[in-house]
Amino acid sequence: MYKAVASARLFFFCLFCLLMTMSVHAQVLKFEQQEIDLGYIPEDTGNVVIDFKLSNASTASAIISDIDTHGGCSIVIYPKDTLAAGAKGKITVRINPKNRPGPFVRKITLHSFPDSASYDLYIKSYVEPSMKVWNQNTNETTYGSVVVSSDYIRVGNVSEQTKIEKSLKFKNTGKETIRFVASKFKKPAYVTLKGLPEKMLSGEEATVIFTIDFSIANKLGTYTDMVELYAEPGSQKEIFIYLIGKIMPVPVASPNKPMVQMPMKEFDLHDISADKPAQGSFVMKNTGASPLIIRKVETNCSCLTLDAATPLPAGESKTLYFALDPRGLSGLEEKKIMLYTNAPDQPIITLIVKAKVGT
Repeated sequence: MYKAVASARLFFFCLFCLLMTMSVHAQVLKFEQQEIDLGYIPEDTGNVVIDFKLSNASTASAIISDIDTHGGCSIVIYPKDTLAAGAKGKITVRINPKNRPGPFVRKITLHSFPDSASYDLYIKSYVEPSMKVWNQNTNETTYGSVVVSSDYIRVGNVSEQTKIEKSLKFKNTGKETIRFVASKFKKPAYVTLKGLPEKMLSGEEATVIFTIDFSIANKLGTYTDMVELYAEPGSQKEIFIYLIGKIMPVPVASPNKPMVQMPMKEFDLHDISADKPAQGSFVMKNTGASPLIIRKVETNCSCLTLDAATPLPAGESKTLYFALDPRGLSGLEEKKIMLYTNAPDQPIITLIVKAKVGT
């Protein structure tokens, strides 16, 4: 009988502890967004400031006790004072995209007291490379015992018919001989390598030539791709080299060419709600003698999409509908849509969407 009572007491004590733990670790801070996508931003844009708005959703006071930027170069400003029940605040993060072209992700983790909860905040973007072609030797990267002068190759702004060569330096800083296993390489068909030896002795260096032939790449607009090399032995066998740039269309002259006519290239949505998608449209007419093709649609924000089914026959018109998701936006906003076409006179058409986003 005593054992049964003791077991029952132990069970309820453990259950009480579990409920208390769940209560303590229940998250009391609520964020309007824990992930903000900035879309496309220029590399030379300078400091970018992002606000994560929050509130204390509990009935007790809370404190942000610690911020972890995970070694990133972010500058974070957050409330140091106690957040009363129901109080609002914000986490301000400042980043600089210079020297970080291509896909960009920054993670910030904050911890609160007394709930002992952690919150992960994410900033995402695609950093569009600067017009300036930077020195490839300013981003030395180590992969185990292999050191590469840069883990990315900037091709800059080039035409879709361009064939270029870029070089990177490789060095074996370890004590063992490194072997590069070509059968395990992963690279686009339009990229070839020259100068990378099958094996590299300790202390040995090599200059590797990357030949990039965009005439067979079938790519347009903001561009990123990757070459993955494989070396053994070593603690880190994969070596990643990113290709970054912007590919411009080459107009093809033709007596029967398509021609674009757009009476309006700017659309103002005026006042819109921050929690409801807004829509609008542009009218496109083909006044030429052959079908008009929109080869690619590119926007400078993932919040903006456009329906551009093609081809558009000669002499016909079409309404292009766009949608703007304003979540995470505020105040006066201006976003761009770039249409890459087969019209020699207008190979790139830029459309502007404006809005005033309320809270």
